[in-house]
Amino acid sequence: MKSNTFAVVLGLLGIVFIVAAILYLVGGILPTFTSSGSAGPHAKHAILCAVLAVASFVAANFARVRTV
Repeated sequence: MKSNTFAVVLGLLGIVFIVAAILYLVGGILPTFTSSGSAGPHAKHAILCAVLAVASFVAANFARVRTV
């Protein structure tokens, strides 16, 4: 499914994942989404969000309509 709208949505989703990764690295900002009660940084969550951001940007690149 090639659509510029879908590509933009995937790009925005990637930006959301980047923001979440930064917030997880800072620590204590997203305590409701973490499984533990500690308020420190959550490196595993940050890495997962970063990987999901890269995957979203790659998918957005494939979803956009090419102009030649």
